[in-house]
Amino acid sequence: VPAPTRAKTPYLPTYMAPDAPAAAIVAEAEPDDVAMLDGNTIEVAWPQTRECVTKMRKRVGTVRYRPKQQRNRFENVYLIEFERRPGTPRMAKGPRLRKTRWEKLRGRTYVVLRSAVLPKPARTQYSPEEIEAVRVRLEAGETQASIGLGIGRTKNAITGQSKRFLPGYAPLSTGDGPRVKSGVTVELTESAMLTLPEYEGTAVEVFEAVKRQAATEGVALNLETAPGERARSRAEVTVKRLLTDRKRCPQFSATGEKRVSDAQIDRGAKKYKSRKSPVYKYSPPIVTAERELGRPSTKRVRAHTPNVGGPKKSARKTKELLAGGDRRHG
Repeated sequence: VPAPTRAKTPYLPTYMAPDAPAAAIVAEAEPDDVAMLDGNTIEVAWPQTRECVTKMRKRVGTVRYRPKQQRNRFENVYLIEFERRPGTPRMAKGPRLRKTRWEKLRGRTYVVLRSAVLPKPARTQYSPEEIEAVRVRLEAGETQASIGLGIGRTKNAITGQSKRFLPGYAPLSTGDGPRVKSGVTVELTESAMLTLPEYEGTAVEVFEAVKRQAATEGVALNLETAPGERARSRAEVTVKRLLTDRKRCPQFSATGEKRVSDAQIDRGAKKYKSRKSPVYKYSPPIVTAERELGRPSTKRVRAHTPNVGGPKKSARKTKELLAGGDRRHG
């Protein structure tokens, strides 16, 4: 007669109550990849002291998220495959496997070298998991470029996203609510720049002119702090976007000059120590005259924008015509 077998009981951590619900047990058994390090190849550096001499040790390894792996500590959900140094006797044995957790890894200095995450297209919305990963990795002291490489974003995108967690910045929009307009239009900006000397000025000077023009025309501007900004309003941010958008607004162009404007000084900037701002110029559309009846035409044409390749091509074509025709047609 075979001996009776005892039924196996599921393993429960010692710090968890025996009568905890099953959902809580599953959640505790599978900690999340809060930093989204799965697939990242990182270089870890830490100080090591031997015989009163401190040196920085560096190792390169690939992080794997393994919540089902056997481990002594419940939090060790990461498996790092460290590359062995070339020339060591154990190099042929393959990578060194080390189990660790985020609380321990964040105490080290590390940087992402490669990532298995593909780059995401521009303007792709951040998921809640990505926002949390950016937060915890910034708190650990990781650079924006390293975080962006790890989660498939650019450095500038991470820099903008980091303003969610910096004190003094307005909260970023989640994109769920209705769109908030600034009240600034292209026509209003054009009318405002016509009041400036030589139709040019810095972004701050143009914005002050837009405010005066809006008060004259009775247009309400949205002056609340823009998302991700310390002091700039939604209207001022929109003005700067219009001045720098060469594809949508070719009538606005940078002159190449930089200066500290009087408007900046009025805001508290120092004339010789503050950062200089670029100067933007407005080129009004050319009004052509019709030949019939001598009446002027009211047709508005596109503002003239300089073309780098235009003069060279025109000069070459003129020489070909003077020489006896176009070479391409014999």
